[in-house]
Amino acid sequence: MAFALRTSESDLVEQVERLAAQQKALEKQVEQLKAKLAQAELGSLEDQARVMSGVKVLAHRVDGLDRNQLRTLADSLRNKWQTAVVVLASAEGGQVSLVSAVTKDLTAKVHAGKLAGSLSQAIGGKGGGRPDMAEGGGKDAGALGGALDAVYSSVAAMLG
Repeated sequence: MAFALRTSESDLVEQVERLAAQQKALEKQVEQLKAKLAQAELGSLEDQARVMSGVKVLAHRVDGLDRNQLRTLADSLRNKWQTAVVVLASAEGGQVSLVSAVTKDLTAKVHAGKLAGSLSQAIGGKGGGRPDMAEGGGKDAGALGGALDAVYSSVAAMLG
């Protein structure tokens, strides 16, 4: 082990600790870059929203983001738009993660948990949560495009 890390036996623990700290710093940098990427994506996502009965609705795939980053991005859009339904999904490594966010004024008509649940079922998984914010996931990334398209008709029906 000492040979592989190019250090002496006596310095082995110190070298491993240094490498672990370096890895942690790099992981933090990657997370920060992903967050910046998500914020940069905000502008293009705004252009893709549809307006239905005065409500901005967005169902979009944003690959490369984890569930926390999806939640942050959905929250940013929901807060900016004030009356909105936002569903974001990301597929990575055979897993699909999704987040649905609904502004509080719409939760009586559009329940984020039910939306996440039905979308998750369509991609071979499970989901649910609160009326204003919910999460889900599945394994069928191939079905994600159709499931996201179906969000618009589902929301239109809920809005009446």
